[in-house]
Amino acid sequence: MTATAAALDVPWSAWSLRRPQFTGIHLDSAAAGRMSTDVLDATTAQLRRESQVGAYVAEGEAAEVIDAGRAQLGALLGMPPDGIAFVESATAALRALLSAWPLPQQASVAVAPSEWGPNLRTFRMHGLEIRHLQVDEHGRIDVRALGESLARRAPSLVHADLVAAHNSLVQPIDEIAAVCRQAGVALWVDAAQALGHVDTSFAADAVYSTSRKWLCGPRGVGVLGIAEPWWDRLTVEPLVLQPDRSVVGRLESDEANIAGRLGLCVAVQEHLAAGPAAVHSRLTEVGTLVRTTLRDLPGWELVPSPPRSGAIVALRPTSGQDVFSERLRLLSDHHVLVTASQSARAPLEMLPPTLRISPHVDATDAQLDALRRSLGGKRASRWT
Repeated sequence: MTATAAALDVPWSAWSLRRPQFTGIHLDSAAAGRMSTDVLDATTAQLRRESQVGAYVAEGEAAEVIDAGRAQLGALLGMPPDGIAFVESATAALRALLSAWPLPQQASVAVAPSEWGPNLRTFRMHGLEIRHLQVDEHGRIDVRALGESLARRAPSLVHADLVAAHNSLVQPIDEIAAVCRQAGVALWVDAAQALGHVDTSFAADAVYSTSRKWLCGPRGVGVLGIAEPWWDRLTVEPLVLQPDRSVVGRLESDEANIAGRLGLCVAVQEHLAAGPAAVHSRLTEVGTLVRTTLRDLPGWELVPSPPRSGAIVALRPTSGQDVFSERLRLLSDHHVLVTASQSARAPLEMLPPTLRISPHVDATDAQLDALRRSLGGKRASRWT
């Protein structure tokens, strides 16, 4: 057995065993990962408890677990616990940042061409000028060019999607953060596709993510982290029901989804128990296995991946297929769940639609071979 084949024989099958049985093949973690039974039980138990003793009493009972989760998320995101706020989604986090941050009049934001389309819309809605950053042949922000650009005409902030939503691009975030720090320009990081997927313990000024993707937590919950030097400069009103909350904590809603937050905290505990470095390594391996399985697939072309890539793989049709119809066919005929990735995910790149495949750590050889067959190709010669 070769090293590649041996890599499939890893103890990640327990990941699937802790989840309800899926009706097909789930290759869509970049959209929403599969919650474990423990996450489901914690979430539903909290809802049941709210009905039994009252919502606010149940919230108080869950405070210790949620505070522990806040601290654990802070450690994963490189932020202190008091710099962490639970929000409804990554989009809600970005809106909260734009409302609270001390941005100047006629503010500007510098982004890469791979920037998530809805983020661009949110920036425009808040009146920010969008500037384009120079990237290398793989789409990664050119760190040297970034430093020169910030010295020449600094924007109000730099915004980076750590992991792109539409392909395997992972930005060199540590180098980007160092350049921004040296130039005195704030760095915000969208970690929606990164948290639970790659290392996120970098030093940004603000970072935000969601629960439902690679951490496999509930939908409707997100997290926002803000570095301590900015706390006193935020414009945030005290919470009506919790006036003593920290400045960043005030970005949380009074009308909170406590059950969802509790489920996220349990998902974080599971991630930590599995070992973040081990999970990150396995997901990198899974991405490589998917690309190996799908190479030379008739009618499809792999979107090229940078040397440092994650578990998101994009397929471009080469025979006139409609990816949206193909996604529905895969689901209805083969019970394979993937995403039809719209061009609007990264409109600055003006890319055609692709099929996005994003398995989690429990991906198997049999599942990937089934995906290839369902797309019209024979088994890949993986072992040669």
